[in-house]
Amino acid sequence: MNRLLSWSLLLISVLALASCKCLFKKPAVEKVHDFKLITMNPDKTELEVAITISNPNSYTLKLNTMDVEFLNRNREMVGKAKLAAPVEIPKKKSNALNFRVSLDTRPTVKMINHSDQKVYFYVSGKGNGSVWGIGKKFEFEEARELDLKEQLKSLIPRFSADGMDVFKLKRSYVEKLGITETQVRMDFVLMNPYGLMFKLSGFPASIYINNKDSGKGELLEPLSFDEKVYSREGSMVFKVSNWKSIVNAVKGAVKGEISYEVKGNVVIEGYGLKITKPYSYKGSIPVSLSDYLLN
Repeated sequence: MNRLLSWSLLLISVLALASCKCLFKKPAVEKVHDFKLITMNPDKTELEVAITISNPNSYTLKLNTMDVEFLNRNREMVGKAKLAAPVEIPKKKSNALNFRVSLDTRPTVKMINHSDQKVYFYVSGKGNGSVWGIGKKFEFEEARELDLKEQLKSLIPRFSADGMDVFKLKRSYVEKLGITETQVRMDFVLMNPYGLMFKLSGFPASIYINNKDSGKGELLEPLSFDEKVYSREGSMVFKVSNWKSIVNAVKGAVKGEISYEVKGNVVIEGYGLKITKPYSYKGSIPVSLSDYLLN
């Protein structure tokens, strides 16, 4: 009798377990939310994406593992993330889980669509959920995009990266000396630490000497950049009127140099955008004795 009862209980348990396994529904990906840009520097770009997982069962589900891969349009993996620790999802409820991924900036920038300033990804993943120790695997894949338009508008003309200037003045000098008008030239280096594709098409500006507008200038020629160009040398040329009067009026000239400030607007074209933004820099122009002797 006891043996029959034991076998009956065992059979009931097996049937209950089998029934549970059949009725247990695997976790479902309810939604892959839009990407959120956390940080972007010349080396790494950190993104966050929320993925909502639903529990269709009438009992608590334990999400044990979940691995997420981020693929480019060629289906090459550019980043990955994973669930840090198991998560319990109440019956008939959903949980939004945040995943952070760190991408290399230059390859990410190369993925930007020039027509709408977006980066397109495939978000692919797989995981395992369990109820009462019974586990089921699930997989998912969705296409998502990261809108970088506002970031590009801010980033391209910023002329700084990680707190360092990417516009570096090399030297300033008098290129042509005249009685009524003098040509002054500034040579500089412009860095491209993010690997962006753009063209510095203009930099109309004024040169201020002794806090007075003393002349107008512009880029000698446009500068073009892409992901393979880390830096380019460029020049600005200014036409300054009454150079002799300026030299005689500025006290710094007796020390062999004249301090100045350039104020203007950089004009940058890239990724279907044309951006104009104020920019200024300071420097000094060496002055020789011949400047005083000019008639």
